[in-house]
This record gives sequence, C-alpha cells and structure tokens, in this order.
Amino acid sequence: MKKRLSLLRYLLVLLPLGLFIRFVDLQVFAGFLGSDSPNNHYIYIAGLLVVAACLIGFILYIDQSSNKGDQ
Repeated sequence: MKKRLSLLRYLLVLLPLGLFIRFVDLQVFAGFLGSDSPNNHYIYIAGLLVVAACLIGFILYIDQSSNKGDQ
C-alpha cells in the first residue's frame, strides 16, 4: 500500500509537469515567441519561474512529509 502511495506522489508531480511542457511546446510552435515583442518573452520566463517554484515547493513538501513518517 505504501508503495502505491509513493507512486501516486510521483504521478502527481509528473503529470502536471508533462501537461505544462506540452502546453508550452504547442505555444512555441504556434509562433508565441516568434515575434520581437518582449512582452511575450517576459510572460514565457515568468511562467517558467512560477512552475519551477511550485514544483520545488511541492517536492520539498513531499520530502518533509516522508521524513516525518520515517521517524
């Protein structure tokens, strides 16, 4: 049972990450960054930073909660 929950934790991280990568890929291929407008580039970088911060926070939360269970 514990192994299943561990697998579920990884899926909770990887599934949204995969969907985000697919969304960014579709936007880039549609010409989102093809223009010379710096606003599009700022939106792209800000989005990547927000997603990276959320993933780091989620991973730290999982790590912290798994350490509490080990003690």
